[in-house]
Amino acid sequence: MDRTPRVVAAVALLAVSAPGCSKPPGKAASTVPDTAAAPKVTAASAAAATELRGTNWLLVAVGDKPVTVTDSNRAAHIILQPNSKQVAGSGGCNRMFGTYELNGDALRFTGVGATKMACKDGMDTEAEFLPLLSRVTQWKIAGQQLELSDSTGAVLARFEVRK
Repeated sequence: MDRTPRVVAAVALLAVSAPGCSKPPGKAASTVPDTAAAPKVTAASAAAATELRGTNWLLVAVGDKPVTVTDSNRAAHIILQPNSKQVAGSGGCNRMFGTYELNGDALRFTGVGATKMACKDGMDTEAEFLPLLSRVTQWKIAGQQLELSDSTGAVLARFEVRK
């Protein structure tokens, strides 16, 4: 008994019924590629956004004023959680928290708060650093540094990757 006709028929049936191999009746094939509706994201902007989120950023300057760290365990820093849109870190004394919105090079922090402990060191930095987060509108990474700026382009804070 020759099975060749059955095998050929089965293969032909699979080819016709496999998803993506045929178009539904009555629908014309689209001449527009699927990527036409995708937003323009360059490889560089995607890589930078990935670096921004999930990285532990150590505060090194508020405006033009360098930040000195006396206790590395309480150093002012932020981490933008990639999946939850939460920001966490330290203001220099207390733990801080809030949410963020990221859209290209636009960045906005909302609901920023902190615990309320008193510390021997770090309180001055915290008093300057935490309120400025509400004025952030832009971000930029250059090498290992992150700059947060306001709507005029003035740099509000500088960070380095915390090692």
